[in-house]
Amino acid sequence: MWLHGIERRNGVLTAKVVKGESDIEWTNIEAAWEVDIPMTSTSRISGTSCFSRWKLVDAAQYLSETAIEVDLAANRHQIFEVDHNGLCLVVPAILVLKALFKPNATVFEYLFRPSGLDMLLAPKHTNGSTSVALLRRKLRQHVPIGDTSLERLRWLYCFPSARAAFDSVYTSATSGVVGIKLPTAEIEISLKGCLRGRKFFASSLTIGGCAPLEAPFDWAGQQPLRFLLREPAIGEYLNSTLVDSEIIEGPIGWELSDDEWASVKHLFPTGPRCRSAEQTRAFVGAIIAKLGTGEGWASVNSKHGTTSAVSSLYRDYRLSGKWHMLVTTVIEMRKQKATVANAA
Repeated sequence: MWLHGIERRNGVLTAKVVKGESDIEWTNIEAAWEVDIPMTSTSRISGTSCFSRWKLVDAAQYLSETAIEVDLAANRHQIFEVDHNGLCLVVPAILVLKALFKPNATVFEYLFRPSGLDMLLAPKHTNGSTSVALLRRKLRQHVPIGDTSLERLRWLYCFPSARAAFDSVYTSATSGVVGIKLPTAEIEISLKGCLRGRKFFASSLTIGGCAPLEAPFDWAGQQPLRFLLREPAIGEYLNSTLVDSEIIEGPIGWELSDDEWASVKHLFPTGPRCRSAEQTRAFVGAIIAKLGTGEGWASVNSKHGTTSAVSSLYRDYRLSGKWHMLVTTVIEMRKQKATVANAA
């Protein structure tokens, strides 16, 4: 199914859902979050991104690659693209709406109304800061509201571009568009979808946290620098059992510098059936970062659009003895650089 656009029917905003080229269903716009994208999700990606880098693009390639048959000329559903670790992430607007405005069953009731945020929330001023409270008469009783949901709603309520993003959904809908004006924030994202070449076509999106890149409203007082929007699973980020205390950061952080890569790239095979030098270098840098920080393999692999390729490279080269040669060279180069820098 594909959320094709929005029309006002009998005075009510209604979602146009396409199930096939000639199979159209009209549904309540407040239930738009229930429309799933028909795609087999074979890959996962996670990491940090900034909304300012997300750009609107034509929907043709996304719809073609995901085999969704619709009238392209009539499509009113926005598609975003953003570069991430050498990949191009392609994300439909409905996934952004579902990720930002949770819990969906409650918030979508007010998302497509003018001044909907003020119908849902009331400010709570305490000790020079402002949080939010739900107007209980507006809340569906069967939908639980946890701490992270309140943090999300606080961010949307207290920051100018976040509130403008909420309001823009209704404004877009009145023009027939499934879309949003993105807020000014750095976000922690996790996506599922299909990797085709260097493009990742998303079928789901989770936003685990955000750091606003703007000041809150003056009346909002002091606000957190970062909002946790999802509780991390136990062990999702850290794996303290596999850390190399000898590894230190280099001149450009954990990633390999040009000099470091030039010193170790001979350890890796080349040829038409091998990984590109660019991808291998990125994988090696990811392994060094994992061993330096204790980040979990699941997170490391997903950042590079794979479930196991990065960890498999580490395993294979450790067993062959080549990893010891590589990491010894890199550590020695970084120690020498650090010694020179300290002497200066």
